[in-house]
Amino acid sequence: SDVSPFDSVPAAGFDTNANASGIVPLPGRATGSGSRLALDPAQNNAFRAVNEAWRAGGTVRYGKQNGQGRYIVSGVSQTKMNEWVEQLALQVARTGESGDVEVRSRVALYQPWQASIDAGWTQWLLESYGFDFTNIRNADFKTGELLKRFDVIVMASDRPGTIKDGHAEGSVPPRYTGGLGATGIRNLDAFVQGGGTLVCLNQSSDFAIAELNLPVKNVVKGLDRKVYFTGGSILEVDTDSAHPVMAGMPDKSAIFVWRSPVFTALENFKGKALAKYRNSGSPLRSGYLLGEKQINGYAAAMDVQHGKGHVILLGFRPQWRGQPFGTFRVVFN
Repeated sequence: SDVSPFDSVPAAGFDTNANASGIVPLPGRATGSGSRLALDPAQNNAFRAVNEAWRAGGTVRYGKQNGQGRYIVSGVSQTKMNEWVEQLALQVARTGESGDVEVRSRVALYQPWQASIDAGWTQWLLESYGFDFTNIRNADFKTGELLKRFDVIVMASDRPGTIKDGHAEGSVPPRYTGGLGATGIRNLDAFVQGGGTLVCLNQSSDFAIAELNLPVKNVVKGLDRKVYFTGGSILEVDTDSAHPVMAGMPDKSAIFVWRSPVFTALENFKGKALAKYRNSGSPLRSGYLLGEKQINGYAAAMDVQHGKGHVILLGFRPQWRGQPFGTFRVVFN
């Protein structure tokens, strides 16, 4: 059993070391009154509680409290809610409000046949916080009817060629060759146009921009490294914390970038910038950055309306190797 459910290490976790076992959070605490529990997405463990609520047969709705996004849980016993608050060290509010929109997405994670480290870390993150999801391959895109199976498809940070073309014929057994191909891309486009959400992490954003013909440009694509370069660095962005994808993020947030796109809207763009670099000066917080003028005023994340659906472009590494805990919530949202 998990001795310390609040930490991110399963089973004994921190308790295997005498010094580390002394690292504990503030005790969980519930304030206010009401039969429902309002969870703050600023706390990563809030999403563990959301997933537990679904498993317990509860309902989760998204709403605003004092202008801040919250996940509101109902239909679960008070005893069970109290357990979550205590075991996950949650700071929550009890409420009588019901929230605005019921949320429970059928999530798919794309796994290319070319081994993807980033897809592996994305899978690890979703599993660690209790999300139900389905790993899908190229064949799932080619058979179509994606909307009948999923609401959200997540693509980790992979090069466009990996997603579109995959392994060349003759280089691996036939079942592992190719990528989405023309048919898969057409079906993916239909998925989004019909009302689905495609979430692209970092490099996969370039794939979506090109293949779905999004009215967005990556302003740093093709720039010489002597003009613009940053790698494995932490930069600061201004976020739109009122947008559900950015719920729980501070107005000024640190993001981890590595081979990351930077976006600007083109003609006929519909949507929102979710995070933007400052208009002037360096956003560097740690690491190295050359050519900050190339990104000043541009977006690090966008919500692009595409037909009836959305493409979420995240121009940073929100779950890189399980380390940037401050941006996990963007993936969870």
